[in-house]
Parts: sequence; structure tokens; C-alpha cells
Amino acid sequence: MSETHNRAFMYGESIFTTMLMINGRVTNWEHHFERFKKGVEYVYGPFTDDEWSASLKNRLEYKIGQENGDKVLRLCAYRELEKRSLRGSMISIMDLKLQMNVEPYEPRSVIKPLNMRTVVGISKPHWWPDYIKAGNYLETILAQKINLRPEDDDLIFTSQDGWVWESSVANIFCVRHNKLYTAPSGPNVLDGVMRAKVLELAGDFFEDTIETFSTVEQLKKADAIFGTNSIKGPFLIGSVDDHKITYTNDFLEKFERLQARIFS
Repeated sequence: MSETHNRAFMYGESIFTTMLMINGRVTNWEHHFERFKKGVEYVYGPFTDDEWSASLKNRLEYKIGQENGDKVLRLCAYRELEKRSLRGSMISIMDLKLQMNVEPYEPRSVIKPLNMRTVVGISKPHWWPDYIKAGNYLETILAQKINLRPEDDDLIFTSQDGWVWESSVANIFCVRHNKLYTAPSGPNVLDGVMRAKVLELAGDFFEDTIETFSTVEQLKKADAIFGTNSIKGPFLIGSVDDHKITYTNDFLEKFERLQARIFS
């Protein structure tokens, strides 16, 4: 299809999800599909066909079924340009274009803790759904270009008041006195698939789980900080704004058990 008729290309209008395939099986597929479906319905619906959800799932599973082995899959939904108008409407789910990008997955035996830099993010409107993963990443790319230092791996976005939201690719968790804290999902915090998985298992590893905003200073005083996304799973954060995080052997053993449960 010509890019001049691709609304994802023209306006950044798309819904996507990125998934991990291991031995030909997509991890957490049902969670990914439910979030993807909600995003498609919110942006492109309502649809005239009552069976649109099943049709969408069948089309996606057909694409996934063409792959095997260990892969990173990125599913994207978009539509063609209508009469060169910014606003358009969907009639049938079959009008929606689906694309899947595939990359080989090569797990590393050791992933070093990441160095993070905090920066004030651009707040989304209060009505922005926490399940929307949209394809326009220009603001994030520019923020990285301006704020990342050579030793940094990623940014942590915060509110103007210093409340921690998320990184450019991950939800953020911190541990204080064996209690697990993470920002509540909302306009500026994605309801990540791996975030939900950690919250589901947290009771087996931590005394309590609290969804509340933390400040950057609270993050730096935490006993542990880690991020989560669907490809890396839970991964340790080694520093925040040059403040080094020191981990005890007991926590590292617990974290390894959490990682093993996530992908079991």
C-alpha cells in the first residue's frame, strides 16, 4: 500500500502491541489481544458487525500462525486515508489494515541493570485510556535525543510535580521495606501486560502491593527499582539520575525467582 494512503504514516494513527514468541507460542497472547481489541474499538469503532471481535482475532492469529521459533512480534492496526480528511469512520472491521513486523529474539543470559534519567513528560488529557498504545513516538524520541547522556539507557518520565510515571518502554516498580509500589495506570501510565502479570504474582514475593505515585526522591531511596515490559519481562534499574542502586543478595535471589515465574 502506498504510504500516501496510510493514516499511520500520515498522522501516526495506529494501535499496536509488541509480543514475545517463544518456541512458536506467544506469551500472554490473551492479555495482548484484549488490550489491542479495546484500543481498536476505542479509536476505530463502533463497528456494524456484531462478530467483529472474533473476526479481528482470527485475522491476527492467522498472521501469528505463520511464524515459529523465538521472535519479537509487533502487531499494528491502521486504516487507509479517506478523502484526504483527518477524521473518518469505520464501517466494517475488515476495512482495518493489519501489519505484523517480525524480528528474531535472542535472549541474553545476563542483562545489566539499566541507567535511567528522569525528565518531565508531556501530560495526556484526563480522558486518554490507559490501554491505548499508539504509533506516534516522536515526542519520546525527541525527549531521548535532548536528555539522554552517553551513559544512560532510557528516560523515566515524571509529572511537573515530580511524580514518577513510566519509562519510554516500561512500567516502573520500586520496593521499600518489602512493599511493592507502582504508579496507578491512567492517561500517563500504560496498563502494561507485564505490569499486570507482576501485580498478579506480587503477593508471593512482597508483603504488600500499593498502586500509588512515588516521587523521584522516593525512587532514589528505594531498596530496589525495576521496570517491566513484554519483551524483557522484569529488569533491574541500576541508577536514577546518577544515583546508584545497591541490591542485597537476598533481593537478587527473590528477583530471579520472580523472573522465572513470569515466563513459566
